[in-house]
Amino acid sequence: MVRLLLILFLLGSCALQSRKDQNKLREHFIKQEFVQAEKYLESSSLKSEDNQLLYLMDKGTLAFYQKRYHKAAKIFVRANELVDQLYTKSVRKMIASSVINDNSQVFYGSLFERSMLYYYQAMSFYQLAETGHYYQEKQLEGKTQLIKTELTDAQIKTNTNRVRSTLIAWNSFFQEMKRLGAKTFLVDDFSARYFAATMHEALGTKRDKEIALILYREALNSFQLYAPTYKVFNITYKEYNGELRDYFDKKIKEKELKSKSPTELYKQTEKYLMEKVLDLTKLARPNQFRKTVKTFGLKNYKFSPYNIMFQIEAKTVNPTEPEDFTLNLRKAIEEIEDPGKRSLVNNIGVPILTAFALGPLGIGYVSHHGSVSVFHHHRAGEELVKEVGIEFELPSAKANTDEIPNTLVIKQGEKVVREVAITPVVSLSDVSFVNAQEKVANSFSKRSARVGTKYVLALLAAYSTYSTMREQDGGALLAGPIATGQFLVSQKAIKESEKADVRHWTTLPNLMLGGKANLAPGEYKVYLRTQAGETFLNDLKVDGGSREIFTHRVF
Repeated sequence: MVRLLLILFLLGSCALQSRKDQNKLREHFIKQEFVQAEKYLESSSLKSEDNQLLYLMDKGTLAFYQKRYHKAAKIFVRANELVDQLYTKSVRKMIASSVINDNSQVFYGSLFERSMLYYYQAMSFYQLAETGHYYQEKQLEGKTQLIKTELTDAQIKTNTNRVRSTLIAWNSFFQEMKRLGAKTFLVDDFSARYFAATMHEALGTKRDKEIALILYREALNSFQLYAPTYKVFNITYKEYNGELRDYFDKKIKEKELKSKSPTELYKQTEKYLMEKVLDLTKLARPNQFRKTVKTFGLKNYKFSPYNIMFQIEAKTVNPTEPEDFTLNLRKAIEEIEDPGKRSLVNNIGVPILTAFALGPLGIGYVSHHGSVSVFHHHRAGEELVKEVGIEFELPSAKANTDEIPNTLVIKQGEKVVREVAITPVVSLSDVSFVNAQEKVANSFSKRSARVGTKYVLALLAAYSTYSTMREQDGGALLAGPIATGQFLVSQKAIKESEKADVRHWTTLPNLMLGGKANLAPGEYKVYLRTQAGETFLNDLKVDGGSREIFTHRVF
């Protein structure tokens, strides 16, 4: 027993250390202390064998935001290869069903985090081809130095083709999740289609434009169904989440999805996606253009050429944190499946056992929380003593809490040459919120039954000790304290073994916003306008010719 408790305490301390390490890494990252963040990551628990995927995710983004695209691409390729190694057939089914496996030490990542691996891998190859060079680390005179290496035309072409192959793999990833019957709204990710479309559009071949058009259409259709699950797009997003779950469970029809109170951002983003469909229709299928304009019914739309697509990443995804949920003892007892364990409970009697929990042990009452209906009773007798409270953790995440910018200012010197509207394509904090809610909904029953059984067995053991002590001479006074101490030790072990797994990709952005503009060849400076004023983002050089993607992370 002592050995088991020691193991459980060690597991709990590892979980607490990873939480501390994630918070510290996040602090460095938000301050843009990338070198310090990388050093901290290398010496933290996030580099342990069980956290290898998480380590590569954060290490890759640290390289990406230092514009070390060659290094970032290699890391993200390794991360996706690791995903393939980790995901046996049984694990894939478990992940697809969004069931929490808190007792597993290995970090597998959530579906949206694994999706973002493809985004960063493709974008790393794209930026590498665009910049035309990379930096190699070499040891010179005992110091690590970065040596600039120019890419040949053949290498640039190779990296461009790697963008396409990554986008194909990204699509295959979602197809496999669908084939496995993934129980998640996130398997139809409209933002993934949008980002893949922008990269195909930037690559610019006739085939790429055709693919981009298809993807923009799919993104728009998916947006209209799933975007209301996001706080940034729907005032009644929580209610809509519940309705959408009922729709997927075939309890209601799509027309009964009524909790839609679209925000202004929803309308802006929907209009922006419609414009992207029309833009690509004009370029790839001009004979369908007028019909598509009429179908969308966009007033004042007029096709305007553009050569720059802006992709702004703002802030940092809200952290995944533990949240306490409660369960009543009566429910825990009802869910015990093992006949032997149920017999032990029945031999003592539920009223006696629960009275013992409320009296000598003093566990207390449970309240209504989450998806569990638990009630306080204010009358004496058996109904009161059945409501003994049991607590356990599940992962939780807050929806978007950040200000959402909407304008880029393009300058040449001090002269403003263009103001560009940008609109959110996705809030990863909202995605993380949906992901956490789905995990709770999909695993609550199984998890609560497991935790409840552990508590009931601990209670039985403590009651047995209590009863035995009371029968001994002079043991009556010590029976309560000893039984309570025994239960508290068991309770500690249960809590340590049932800690919520809140590991997550700490360095992801929160908001990802899109916009477009047509700029003459020349050199520009790009600023982000917020309520606090204008923040300089980066220089922009426009050479003309094919479309380009301008990306920047705002902290």
